[in-house]
This record gives sequence, C-alpha cells and structure tokens, in this order.
Amino acid sequence: MSNFGNKQSWVLGACVGVLVLAGALCVLLLSGGGASPVQAAVQEQIPATAVATATNVPDKNIVITTPGVDPVEEQHRQEIESIVIRTIMLPGTHIYGVDVSGMSREQAKAAVEEKLLKSPFTIDLQFTDGINIYPATGEGIHAPAPTDAPQEDEEDDDAVDPAMKAAEAAGADDDEPEPVSVPDEGPVAIQLIFDADAAVTMAFSLMRDSTIPYDDFMAQVQSIAAGKDIFPIPGYDQDSVDRYVAKLSSVLDTPAVNASLGMENNQLVYKEEAAGRGVDQAALIQTILETDPLAGETIDIPMHELEPTMTKAMLQDKFILRGAYTTSFADSTKNRKYNIRFGADKINGTILKPGDVFSANDTLGKRTRKNGWKNAGAYESGEVVQQAGGGVCQLSSTLYNAALYADMKIVERRNHSMPVHYVSKGRDATINSVGNLIDFKFENNTSSDVIIIAYTEGNNLHMEIYGIPFETDEYDRIEIRTKQTGSTSIKTVYEYDPNMPTSYKKTTSKGSKGYTVRTYKDYYMGNILVKTEELLPISSYKMFPKKVTVGTIEEDYSSESSDG
Repeated sequence: MSNFGNKQSWVLGACVGVLVLAGALCVLLLSGGGASPVQAAVQEQIPATAVATATNVPDKNIVITTPGVDPVEEQHRQEIESIVIRTIMLPGTHIYGVDVSGMSREQAKAAVEEKLLKSPFTIDLQFTDGINIYPATGEGIHAPAPTDAPQEDEEDDDAVDPAMKAAEAAGADDDEPEPVSVPDEGPVAIQLIFDADAAVTMAFSLMRDSTIPYDDFMAQVQSIAAGKDIFPIPGYDQDSVDRYVAKLSSVLDTPAVNASLGMENNQLVYKEEAAGRGVDQAALIQTILETDPLAGETIDIPMHELEPTMTKAMLQDKFILRGAYTTSFADSTKNRKYNIRFGADKINGTILKPGDVFSANDTLGKRTRKNGWKNAGAYESGEVVQQAGGGVCQLSSTLYNAALYADMKIVERRNHSMPVHYVSKGRDATINSVGNLIDFKFENNTSSDVIIIAYTEGNNLHMEIYGIPFETDEYDRIEIRTKQTGSTSIKTVYEYDPNMPTSYKKTTSKGSKGYTVRTYKDYYMGNILVKTEELLPISSYKMFPKKVTVGTIEEDYSSESSDG
C-alpha cells in the first residue's frame, strides 16, 4: 500500500507540473507579456516537472483526471488548444520585419502598413540585352526622339526627286501602321503591390492545426518564438510592368524595313526589305511576373525577329509594267520640246489608288506662261496657232495608248479635229491648251495602286503604267489596232483679194482630208486571240479645205511703141 501511495503521489505531481506549464504559456500568449519561467522553459526545452517545482503551484490547482484518460495526453491537448484558439500573434512573429508579437490582427495590420508607408521596398530586378543593363526603376531608359523631329543632317525636301518620293509612297504597304513616337516622360519604374491583409492573415494563421503531434507542434512554436518573419513575395502592379516593357521596347526595337520602289535613270527599281529585331513583350512580361522582385536577379530580355510586311517579291508581284507607249517629238520646235519635257515631269510619279481617276488637266494644271509653259504650235480649227502649252496633246495621246495597253478604263477621251503626226489616226487624245475645257481621263479599275512613270529620253516621250498583273486567266496581253472606215477629200476654197492682180495666187492653207476611224483592243493569251473589243465611238476627223487667195484687179497687158 505504501508503494502504491508513493507512485500515485508522483503521478499527481507530474500532472501538476504539466498543467502549470500550459497555464503559463496560455497566459503568455493571451497577454503578450515578457519573458517568464515558462517561456524560458519552452525556449530552453526545460523539463515541465522542473518548471512546476519552481512555480510552487498550490494543491488546489491539481486536476483530477477520470479513470481511462491519460493525464499527460490531456495536458498536451489543452496546451495545443490554448495556442490554436488564441486571438493574438504568437511570440516571435514578424511581418516584413515588423515585430507583431502579442498583437491583434488590427494592431498588426496598422503596424505593417505604417512600415510600408515609411520605408517602401525597392524592387531588385534588372534587365540586359547583352550589352546594357536596365534597372527596374527605369533609370537609363530613354525613349527615341519623335519621328518627325528635324535632324541636323536631314536632306532638304526641295532637293528630293518628287518622282522618287512618289514611287516610294506607291511601294508602301497600305496596312502598315504609322510609327508611333514615345515621348520621354522620365523613368518608368515597375511598381510592387504589398498586400498587408494577406500578410497579416498568413501570420495569424500560424499554428492553428491541432492535429499536429505534440512534440512537432511545440517544436514549431519554439522556432517561431526564436523569430519568424512573414515575408510573402509582393505582387506586381500589372500596369507598371506593361508600361516598363513598352518603354524598353521603344528603345531597343529596330523596326523592319519594307521593300520599296525607287527610281534610277527614269526606271523603277525595287529596294530590298530588311528584317528588324524587337523585344518579345509578352514573353518578357510573363518572365517578370514569375520572378521574385526582391531576389536581385538579372533577366535576359527576350528578343524576336520583326518581319517586314512588304518584301521585294511581294512588291514585284504588286508592280509590273502593265502598259507602255513611246512617241517621238524630234521634229518639234524648241518651245514645244520644252513643254513636253515640262509636262512629263508633272505626270511622272502619279499614283492612282483603286477607283481613282487620272485627269490630264488636273495633273498638268492651267497652261499659261505664268505657270511655266511656253508658247508653241497647237491645232485650232484645223490651223496651227501659237499657244502657251503647245504640245501637251502629245503627252495625253501617249498616255492614252499606255492606258489602253494597261487595260485601264477610259473615262473621257476626244480625238483631235485633224490627224496628228505622232500617233496613228484613232489613237490620239486631245486636250486644249487654253481653258482646260477638253480633258483626258482614265480610271484605275484594278484592286491595287498603279503608278505612272513619264519621262523623256532624247527626243522620245515614254509613258509607262505599273500595277498588279491582269486579274484574269482569260488573257495576258493586249494589242491595239485601227481601221479607217471612211474619208473625205480635200476641197479647195478660194478667197479673193481686191488689192491684188488676177495673176496673184497664193495657198494659205493646205487643208486636211476627213476620216472616220474605229479603234479596237485585241486580247491575247499567248499568241491566241481570245476576244476583240471596240473601244470608243468612231474617231471623226474633219475635212478642212485647201484655201487659196487670188487677186481681182484686171491687168492691162497692152504696150505703146513708136518708130524711129
């Protein structure tokens, strides 16, 4: 009996020690007080029985367990439960370096937000393109100068060949976006988002699992008491990341260069395209979002090739020689030659969008000496007269033939009053030098741009129309032919001069025969004629009579004689 009594007393003493330890720990957790023998026992792993002896707990605190319940396990359960249901932070808990031991959720959140407000964290990332380093703060990233900013060595626009500019414009891709200049507004930093609520929740949720074995549970409590900083990775402000990457791209991107048209020696030439290189913005943004912003990493900037939207091959398919025609002005006067060359320069490089109509009058402008034209011979009522711009009809007639071969839609065309020497009858297109009343027009009836090249070479006038190939499988070549359907002989008209003798006779106008002519367009596939189309109503050239002036004064042919 005495041995049993001694054993019972030992068990009760041990129970007292465990209860004291749990009670002390609970008091510490609930009060957030300073160090105590219990806290020291937890940190130094002092046996609970020793702590119980040191605290001199009175007998009234002894817990009497019911039979069948292990008092040690019950004590452990109570200890864990007291920690799990606490309403304050565990001792040793820190959030972003702020000690929140013993604080409520609200107190911890206020302390953390104050810290973030006073001492915001600096993002510790940088980027490299293999040559330069760009910090996430945006320092050192400078946007390029606006595309329309004048450059010191910029070519004088007045010195640029307008035909060259026009050809290059025709070669530009209609869908190509205009380059966008990014104004330099200073550094664009990547911003971080710190979620104080989430961090406090994470800290407050420590040691809330009552199913963890006692020894492991207490070991974790001791570890936290020694100091645990809750430092969740902050989030990225998505807008700031997007802005940063966009500005980085504006500096590093080398745009692709599209193939283009130019002119050399009055001929179209195709300029090669060139690939560009640009930041793969989507890939870089994804990499940033997946990287710890405070890890001090250097990210390689992903680059990809930027393809041109217009290649030389595409441009060659888009601009072939659809139609061309050449006439000679070798027998023209000096002023007429000048007018032809002057007018060719005005036509050269004209671009017609699909559906656009070319107007000779609109392109050449009013033919006046003030506008740079010179006086030269022009037809008027069957007579040759001197007018400013004389010779322009050779421009319109030569272009008319090029337009026929190019299969353009003729909108307005009128033949001369009498045949001309530089094109066959039925293939001329007149425009009057004075008043701009008569015009020559044709429409770009294709689905792409056409460009008109007009130039002189020696005493030859060349008109060329470039555009896409014929949009049909029916034919690939056009030939023009004419057929005279009637003629009217020259009549002679006499005019009388009362001041001249009857022996006087002078031809003042040689006159001109009248003709009617039909012009046809023959369509070929290879060498096979597939169809014929009558172009326009009959070309009618008036008959102009021969004019002869004779005198009316009767002459006296008698003569007096004398003998001797």
